[in-house]
Amino acid sequence: MTALFAWLEAASSLAVLITLIYLARQVHQENLLLRSEARQALVTTDQEHINRFIDHPDLAKTFAGKEPVTEDELTRMNFWIIASLRAREHEWAQYNAGALDKETWFAYSQVIYFTLGTERALQYWAACKMFFDAAFVEYVDGMIKDAPPADYWDKVKHIT
Repeated sequence: MTALFAWLEAASSLAVLITLIYLARQVHQENLLLRSEARQALVTTDQEHINRFIDHPDLAKTFAGKEPVTEDELTRMNFWIIASLRAREHEWAQYNAGALDKETWFAYSQVIYFTLGTERALQYWAACKMFFDAAFVEYVDGMIKDAPPADYWDKVKHIT
């Protein structure tokens, strides 16, 4: 009888171990799926922001130019900056919560340099950063503190 109990206990322990392995695998698969969905959301958001430049090519002039622009152009740029940085703020929160890995967050965070890479954009950031999470503002301000102006617009305007 003791042998039977020992065998049943071993079988029960094995069943628990198999269940734990199965659950660990399921959790791992779920984590992969969640990260994949988070990355897809990043891509979708970026495509929407890129499409704003396609729909409104004057945004480039508003961002990079020194010449006066219309109130409508400034308004469009202001809200594009807010939308872009709101997306980065969400991604930053996802990274801090563990939903994004370091490499993905780093790649997407580089857009902050582009978004705030002109004098005009920096002026809007100074005016609108009160709308963002204080820790995110501190992160962004630290990022851009000594960053040189983005030269993206200068580079692309010479491509023929």
